[in-house]
Amino acid sequence: MTPRKSGRFQPSHRIESPRPDIRSYLFLHLTLLLYSLASVFAKYAGLYRLAGLWETTLVFVGLEFLALLVYTLLWQLILRRVDLSFAYSNRAVCTLWTILFGLLFFGEEITWGKAVGILVVLAGVVLVVTDHDR
Repeated sequence: MTPRKSGRFQPSHRIESPRPDIRSYLFLHLTLLLYSLASVFAKYAGLYRLAGLWETTLVFVGLEFLALLVYTLLWQLILRRVDLSFAYSNRAVCTLWTILFGLLFFGEEITWGKAVGILVVLAGVVLVVTDHDR
């Protein structure tokens, strides 16, 4: 790193991440699935808190914390394997997972608006991912 005139440091060269392979892509999406699952634990914790079941609330808060801790550690490994912009653009897939989890665990509806929104988000992810392949 070399100092700039402002006293801040900037990298003297760009750090290139290798092109994502299928293993990196799967690892990324399993990690994002875990991140989305943390929202299920958070929702259960909130529901049990409203019901006054504090012991069960604490179990789900603990599960949420554990899921987020493991996610954070895995995320650091992912960022070693792929470009930052690639990893973050794929986080949009969490929208799909949370909507599916809402349906499966809480009986939430998938409306036409949500379905179209998911398609738009996934199309955006595909555009960013394919742009990285060039």
